[in-house]
Amino acid sequence: MTTPAHADASYKAFCNTTGGHGGVTAPSYTGATDSVYVQMGVYDGSADGHPMRIRLVTEDVNGKNTYWPWHTNTKGSGKSLEFATTATNKSGIFAIGIQVARFDGNKKLNSCSKWGSYY
Repeated sequence: MTTPAHADASYKAFCNTTGGHGGVTAPSYTGATDSVYVQMGVYDGSADGHPMRIRLVTEDVNGKNTYWPWHTNTKGSGKSLEFATTATNKSGIFAIGIQVARFDGNKKLNSCSKWGSYY
């Protein structure tokens, strides 16, 4: 019996934008599922008073993206917000990605997006 090449690898996505960066790791994700455990983190690298945010993005069996709630790093420049969560979608989770953004109040100043891959 053979196993997929990614069986022991972690599924990850990282991206950088002005003011900071963030990433997601799904350590046990091996493909299509209806629930996935993820570890996320977002770093604020700028002393500009604008917090960095991160959110999970997933794609279901129909190719529809779900944009999960934003998590805001309010710790300030040079600090990271790290957390873990589980995402569940009855239509399945076929891809995992992130959006990282710098905000001024509710106004998005800049952002990056990245779909994951196995590392």
